[in-house]
Amino acid sequence: MRITKRDLLLLLLPSALLAQGKGKGKGKSKSNGPAFGADSRIILDYYHPAGSGLPPGLAKRGDLPPGLEKQLRRKGTLPPGLRKKLVPFPSELDARLGPLCGGCRRATLGTWALLIQDATNVILDIIDLSRR
Repeated sequence: MRITKRDLLLLLLPSALLAQGKGKGKGKSKSNGPAFGADSRIILDYYHPAGSGLPPGLAKRGDLPPGLEKQLRRKGTLPPGLRKKLVPFPSELDARLGPLCGGCRRATLGTWALLIQDATNVILDIIDLSRR
């Protein structure tokens, strides 16, 4: 039995058609709603002034247990136990940042800066302050 080009094409075409559109990021926007954006540089500079701090390996890590820290992710919901531990941004820093969208707030939690939607407690954006 001899396989012709036509037979080979008929065998491979269906798998090629099924694979289309399943690549990384196809049809998805990188920005999904409010985020820190350009404010992230201001926030990092506020918490890590130039020329200060310890080397990354010696810097104090967050005081959150590893299991709770893993739950902090963009588009994730803030766990109920952590809602009480949120610390609002200092007014000095808040004054430097751009305006917030309605129903959002900025806060820190351990070594994380969070942008949170008040009504649903969904994390809209997150910055790891322990990294520079």
